[in-house]
Amino acid sequence: MTMQKNTNQSVKQIALADMVAQSGYQRPTSPPQVKTITDNFDESRLGILTVSHRDGKYHLIDGSHRSHAMRNHGYTHATCIVLTGLTYEQEAELFSRQNENKRMLKPLDLFKSGLEANDELAVRINEVVGENGFQIGSGGKKNYRKITAIMALYAIAGEYGIYVLDDTLCLIDCTWSGFTKATQSMALLGVAEFVSRYGMVEFSDRLRDKCLTVWYEYEEEMRNRSSDRIISPRDRFCRLLVLHYNAGLGSKSKKRLVWED
Repeated sequence: MTMQKNTNQSVKQIALADMVAQSGYQRPTSPPQVKTITDNFDESRLGILTVSHRDGKYHLIDGSHRSHAMRNHGYTHATCIVLTGLTYEQEAELFSRQNENKRMLKPLDLFKSGLEANDELAVRINEVVGENGFQIGSGGKKNYRKITAIMALYAIAGEYGIYVLDDTLCLIDCTWSGFTKATQSMALLGVAEFVSRYGMVEFSDRLRDKCLTVWYEYEEEMRNRSSDRIISPRDRFCRLLVLHYNAGLGSKSKKRLVWED
């Protein structure tokens, strides 16, 4: 499809709750496909969602199933290619041709292009990651120092602010240095949620070397969740951090943290 001259595109963080799927030209959402993506969630392979901003709404052109899986993993925002100036008919045509000669844009591609374009958010994320002794890279051999959860970095910086991202990486490095799961998306998001709620407090002292335990308890909860589905995965991880933080503190201790869903 040839875009009209009045059509523009940009890259933005968009709230998943603000996205709508067009039932007119899209296939119905397949719960089994959403479950497959959710159960085998790999942020580095998600690609970037494409939306059309029309009539005050963000209409999903590409990424309906992935957006559902992201919600299931506690994401509230997604990095999207935002198109403006499209009519409904042009959206439908773009949807029908989206897989022709298409190479899915990956989070690392977006990040690198952002750096080349001197995008402020990409540059600041890169600076903060480097200042804390990490680097951003692609998948492959697990490496604690190489963060592949790029969309989690964007989500934290976009939702909580760059300073929360800085504190999150600082706490992870001084508390769980070397444990590869500590720099996976849910650990990053869970610690960021903790920082946004409680600050840094005595995180590194009270949670030192407990990431392995927290992670396995988180995975067990995710396998057995039923009546507790209302709590998001990132909140679930954060709640476990709070429980382990409070362990050993008396019921009347002023250091105890209060968890609220």
